[in-house]
Amino acid sequence: MKELRLFFKRTALPANVLAVKLQGYLMGQISDDYAEFLHQQETNPYASFVIDRGDQQVWTVSLLTEQACEQLQGGLLSLQHIQLDSYAELISIQKIEWRTLSVDQLMAIFNADGHIDRFSIRFLTPTTFKSSGDYLIFPTTRLIFQSLMQKYSRLYPDVSSFDPDLLDYLTEHSRITRYRLQTHYFSVHKNKIPAFRGSLTIKVTGASTLRAFTQMLFAFGEFSGVGAKTSMGMGGIEIE
Repeated sequence: MKELRLFFKRTALPANVLAVKLQGYLMGQISDDYAEFLHQQETNPYASFVIDRGDQQVWTVSLLTEQACEQLQGGLLSLQHIQLDSYAELISIQKIEWRTLSVDQLMAIFNADGHIDRFSIRFLTPTTFKSSGDYLIFPTTRLIFQSLMQKYSRLYPDVSSFDPDLLDYLTEHSRITRYRLQTHYFSVHKNKIPAFRGSLTIKVTGASTLRAFTQMLFAFGEFSGVGAKTSMGMGGIEIE
């Protein structure tokens, strides 16, 4: 996995609006074959969001599989300017930062001590979950863990398979101990998706192995995002 952060002068566009436009731009840079492959996937092998940072905006793109890295990394790292079809101003890239996370590193987290039992999550961009066709705007431990476990098992089927019993056990041994959340709406092609932003803390009890598994999931989640539409700018998280 590789996370790229592209920094540029703050545009006139809100971060959420720009995130959708940049996702469209990114898809315009790939081959028709790879675009068709992406349309067939339950979980996109990349995540993308934009945040405001002072007089800059930062576009974060996480490439979650080797194939996604092969298809997208080169073009992103060589970007100097971005010209969007629906925005006249040329976006000039000021700098690019990147970091990596391997499956081996995730396994090392899982096999470690697991002494951390509280996890503070900051939702950097509007986040939502979808169930039975409805958007859910209040997070539960089950929704959070289910999203991360499903993304991980779909992207790395040779390493992990989704285990509903483990999800039940993790849900039973975790609870939200603090939250500060606000309702937000995320616009996608004139549709307003109900969502939330803010922060919360989850406490995990039980065996150290369970806590280590949780720590591994959240390390993955900082790259993958959580919830729905993480490739379009939603669900970006940071573990504090």
